[in-house]
Amino acid sequence: MFNERGRNEVIGMLEINSSSKVDVDQKYTESRNLVHKKDKYSNICLKNFVKVVEGSYTKKDLIPLMLIEAMDRENKIRMTLDEMAEIFDYPKTSLSTLFTKLKKRDFIQRVRNGEYMINPAISYKGSKPERDQLMEEYNSLSKKKYK
Repeated sequence: MFNERGRNEVIGMLEINSSSKVDVDQKYTESRNLVHKKDKYSNICLKNFVKVVEGSYTKKDLIPLMLIEAMDRENKIRMTLDEMAEIFDYPKTSLSTLFTKLKKRDFIQRVRNGEYMINPAISYKGSKPERDQLMEEYNSLSKKKYK
């Protein structure tokens, strides 16, 4: 539909109204800041975004966004693969394969059984100092894995 230049021009023109935090079901949802250029941010509500693009992408493509939506303020997802497979309506074996790929791409790490952590460099909730603490924790998981 767009070439890279055209897509970037459209993205540059987008302006998100931060006061419109009402989702498709008319319930309030949390929006996230996205880095836009160097000093500007845009908000996105992942729950709404997933609803809107659901028919345009495969479920596999949307799982990383669904994981970000499911994480808590510690960037953790506290669910087993069985639970996520049921919630995301996605086969457990395929989810396990996807998690292996996401781990290799440094999107997510396993903390312990039933607990995963999303890379705070990709997405986080909270302030910059909180992000820095999350980064330390996330990086320490990598170090433990290789000891």
